[in-house]
Amino acid sequence: MHIFFKHMIIKAFVILGCFSITMAMASNLRYEAPLHAANWETSSSPLQCRLSHTINYYGKASFVRKAGMEIYLSLTIDQGGPTGGKARLVSLPSVWQHKLRGRSLGKVKYRGGSDPFRFSRLQVRDMLASLEQGQRPALHYHSRQSGVGEVQVVLSSINFRAGMEEFRACMAGLIPLDYKSASNTNILFGDRGAVLDIASKKRLRAIAMFVAADKEIKQVILEGYSDNIGSRGKNYALSRSRAVAVRSYLLRRGVPASMIEFEYFGEHQPAYSNRTKKGRLLNRRVLVQLKKDF
Repeated sequence: MHIFFKHMIIKAFVILGCFSITMAMASNLRYEAPLHAANWETSSSPLQCRLSHTINYYGKASFVRKAGMEIYLSLTIDQGGPTGGKARLVSLPSVWQHKLRGRSLGKVKYRGGSDPFRFSRLQVRDMLASLEQGQRPALHYHSRQSGVGEVQVVLSSINFRAGMEEFRACMAGLIPLDYKSASNTNILFGDRGAVLDIASKKRLRAIAMFVAADKEIKQVILEGYSDNIGSRGKNYALSRSRAVAVRSYLLRRGVPASMIEFEYFGEHQPAYSNRTKKGRLLNRRVLVQLKKDF
C-alpha cells in the first residue's frame, strides 16, 4: 500500500514537472515595426480615407473613414488571434517619456477572421490621441499558437504626425453622405411648389459628387410624388415638375443625362397618410435612388 502511494506521488511530480517545463518553453511574442521601417501611409479619395501602418511579420493597422461614417480601426492579421474572446488594449509611453506610465484603454472584442478585433469609437479616438502625443497603443492577448504565451502588438508613433496631417486633409474633402443615405433620399417640397430649397440643393450636390466618385453607380432613378390636395390631374403634373426640377439640378452638377431615369405618380402611392399636415409634407417629394447595376 505504501509502495502504491509512493508511485502515485512520484507520478504526480513527474506530471507537474513536465507541465512546468512546457510553460517555461512557452515564449512571449512582441510585434512592432523597427525604427528604420516605421511609417504611416495615407491613401485618399472622396469616398474613403485610410491611414495605414505595417507591423512586420504580423499584419497591418489602418485607421479608416468612409464618406458619411465615423473613423474605425482595421487590424488585419496574418496568423491566429487570442485564445479567448477579448484582448487588452493599453497606451505605452515612448522611451523618452520617462515620467509617463502606461494606461489601460479597456478590453477589445475578438471575433475571428483576418480582421478580428472590434475597437470601440472611444478606443479609436484614444489611440489616435496617444499616437499624436508620441505614445504607442499596444494590444495584449494569449495566443492560440502552440508554444506561444502572450502576444503584444504595438503601433509605432514614429512618423505618425505627418501621416495624420494628410489623413485630416483627406477627411475634410470626404463627401458628407454614405452610400446607404445617398442611394435612398427624399427631396421634399413646399405646398403646391416645385422649387428646390437650399437644404435640398445641398443634398443633391452631395449626391452628384457621390455619383461622380463611385464608378460602380450606373443609374439614378427619380420618382416624383404629391399630396392629395387639389385635383388628381394637377397633382400628377406637379409631381412631374418636381422630378424635372431634381433632374435639371443633377444635370447642372455634372450627372450624365444617360444615367437619369424619372417617373411621376401624382398622389398615388403615398409614403405617409395624407390625413395629417406632417404626412402631406412628407408626401410632397422626389425619391432619389442610386443603382449599381441595371
